[in-house]
Amino acid sequence: MNIKDLQFFLTAVEEENITQAAKRIGYTESGASHIIKRLEKEIGFPLFSRTRKGLVLTSNGERILPFARRIVQANELFIEEASAICGVLEGHISIGAYESIAIHWLPAALERFHTDFPHITVDIWEWRADEIEAGLEEGSIDFGITSPSKNGRMEWIPLKTEPYMAVCAPSSPLSQEPVFHLRRLEETVCILPYHTDPDLYHSLDPIDIHPKQVFSARNEFTMMALVGQNLGVSILPELLLRGYQGDNVLLPLSPPIYRSLGILIPSMKDASPAARRFLHYLRSAVEQIEGTTPPLSTLRYSTHHGEI
Repeated sequence: MNIKDLQFFLTAVEEENITQAAKRIGYTESGASHIIKRLEKEIGFPLFSRTRKGLVLTSNGERILPFARRIVQANELFIEEASAICGVLEGHISIGAYESIAIHWLPAALERFHTDFPHITVDIWEWRADEIEAGLEEGSIDFGITSPSKNGRMEWIPLKTEPYMAVCAPSSPLSQEPVFHLRRLEETVCILPYHTDPDLYHSLDPIDIHPKQVFSARNEFTMMALVGQNLGVSILPELLLRGYQGDNVLLPLSPPIYRSLGILIPSMKDASPAARRFLHYLRSAVEQIEGTTPPLSTLRYSTHHGEI
C-alpha cells in the first residue's frame, strides 16, 4: 500500500473536498481522483460518499481512518528518526493550540525553530480544549498546548498559570471600579463562552458562584463585541486579552481565578524527534515571553494532570 496514497486520503478527510485536497498537496484534480479510486480498489470498498456539502466518509472509511493515521504517523516517525541519526532532522509536526497561544507564543518559538530546522514542516490547528484532546486521541496532532486533561490519560507539562480578567463596557458603572467582584456575576448579565472554556466554570464552582448567563458565544471576539454594546460583562483569560486596543475596560478579579496552560501529549517517550526538539524551543520562548517556566529536562512526566 502506497504511503502517499494514504497521506492524500487523510488530506481529503480534512478538506472534505477533492479539489481543495489536490491543491493543498499539489496534485491535479484528475490525479487526486485517481488516487482515491486506486486506494478504494486496493482495499475493496468505497471510502467516501459525495454530498452537496462535500466528501463524507462511509462507515467503512470511518473504521479504517484511525489505522491510516497510525500508518502515516509511523512512517513519519521512521523518517524523522533515520534523519536524526544521520544528523539532518527532517519531518512534520502538527500542533493543536488555543488561538491566544497560537498568536502570542508559537510565532517566537517557530521563528527560532525554523531557522535551525528549515526542513521540518508545521501545521497549527487553532482548536478548543475538547478538540485538541480528540485530535490527540485519534492521532491527528502530535501534541496540544492547552489546559490539563480532566481524564488524566495523557502526560501534562505545565508552562504557565494565567489569571482571568473581567471585561466591561466603558459606559458601564462597573468600569469605574478598581476590581470586579466575582459575586456580581450572579446579579449582572454575563456573556460567557459556550462550552469553550471549561476551566472558567471549574474555577467558579469551588467558590460557589453561579453566573447569570444570558448571552454565550464560541468566539471570544464576538463576546468582546457584545460587551462593547453594554449587553453584559465577560470573563476572559489574560493571554487572550493581551494587546487588546478596543474601548472595553479590563479589570482584575476579586477573588482572582486562574487557568493552567501547558503541553498535553500522549507520550513524551514515544514523541517524534521533531516534536521533542520543538518542545524545547517552545519552553524557551514561553520563558522569555512570560518569565521562568519549568525546564523540560527536569520535569517528571505523569499521566495525572498537574503532577510534575
